[in-house]
Amino acid sequence: MKKIAAAIVALMMLISMFSVLTISAEDGPPEVDESTVRAYPYSTESGIDPSVWLNTFDEEGVCKGTDYVIFNIAAPIKAIGLPVIYAGKAENDQDASVRYELFKWDTDAAKTLAGTPVFTQEVYYDGDHKDQSHLVLDAVQPAGQYLFKISQITDLNDAPGVGHYAVLPISEMLFGDTRIEYDAKGPFAFYVDCEKTEGVSDFFLTLEGKSAEIVVKAEKTVIARNGDSPHEINEYGIVTPEVPAGMVMYTLSLTAAPTWSNRNGDSDVEFNVYKWTGDYEESVAGRVIASGEILDHADNSNLTLKFGIALRYGYRYLIVIEKSNDGKIGYWEGVPDAPEGWEFYEFGSELEFTPSLRVSYAEVGDLGPEPTEEPTKEPTEVPATPEATEVPATDVPVVTDKPAATDAPVATDAPVVTENSGSEDNKDNDKDKPKGNNVLPIVIAVVCGVIVLASVIVIIATKKKKK
Repeated sequence: MKKIAAAIVALMMLISMFSVLTISAEDGPPEVDESTVRAYPYSTESGIDPSVWLNTFDEEGVCKGTDYVIFNIAAPIKAIGLPVIYAGKAENDQDASVRYELFKWDTDAAKTLAGTPVFTQEVYYDGDHKDQSHLVLDAVQPAGQYLFKISQITDLNDAPGVGHYAVLPISEMLFGDTRIEYDAKGPFAFYVDCEKTEGVSDFFLTLEGKSAEIVVKAEKTVIARNGDSPHEINEYGIVTPEVPAGMVMYTLSLTAAPTWSNRNGDSDVEFNVYKWTGDYEESVAGRVIASGEILDHADNSNLTLKFGIALRYGYRYLIVIEKSNDGKIGYWEGVPDAPEGWEFYEFGSELEFTPSLRVSYAEVGDLGPEPTEEPTKEPTEVPATPEATEVPATDVPVVTDKPAATDAPVATDAPVVTENSGSEDNKDNDKDKPKGNNVLPIVIAVVCGVIVLASVIVIIATKKKKK
């Protein structure tokens, strides 16, 4: 009975994927006029594939499918859109509605999304479309940084299978996340229609707070998909070829990684990267070069691991991906012949079949010497407690409470200068100051003077009385 049920589910997945891969013969977005420039962050010469699935659900079965992209544009925005969107059909009870929102950037993603969008539009999709995702803004928006959010708003129904779905397109991306930053589900292809501005040719600018020191190359397919044979990930090891000189391996993606329609929000993985020594166990016993996790992976979206500049040139690396929750997650089998240098392992044993795989590199030039494995910490000296100093005498003595002893000197707004500070300048200044041992003779002289004056006054008073 279980085998029959599994076969039915697999058949429904194949039917749904087939419907996703078929595009209706409709026109795409309208051509731009002479006053408009269409800015693309993706290659228009490469193919477009469905990859970023929005139909993720919470524990109550409510759809929370969403994704966004942050971009900084150099000219005012007239319109924004997708070259194509893939969606289920109403006849299969898989149609879906999508909400598009454009936000003006404000400090960070959370604060931006908590604000009010400058543009909102909801679109209903009955099957795949090329023409319904060209979104003309209500008013032209100024150049600057924006967040473009896309959400599936059709809830899960009672029908079996994948339910209602919408899928965003993916292509070879032209810019890295120093200019374009995507949500965790993956980089989807979108475009922006701008006002033609004199002197502007590169419309996508560096993001606020991002550095453009490295050049992220377009993502390329390393191993193409070979049919519909999915494999579940438990402890999956990927060995890379040597990273070319002057480059880093920036990202690695398992193409359209399936979750077997899991909707429990627990299709999670974590990954660790090690230098490859030629032996699996020896490699994983070494130092972790990079690590991370991907939570609540959307079914059939690219499982993209981002390394930044950690995977530097001159080395081969072992990337170990492990399932970190109860939900299933896997990869589609790739063509049999992998390029030289790639190796694949399950629980430390080498596999004969390959995954469908995409990789992006970044140009970094000369990174200089590699950092040491454990940075040496310089010993720090404990600041000495200052020695007690004599309180200089004053004409009017001030009585103060004795401060409590502390392990370290208490910081003050300004340094307190004392007589015994030991500096040469203070020694010179002290020459003109009265010393503490000169006070007693002065007091005695004053007292004697008072006594003599009093005696004189008494003698004069006595003589007056006798007269």
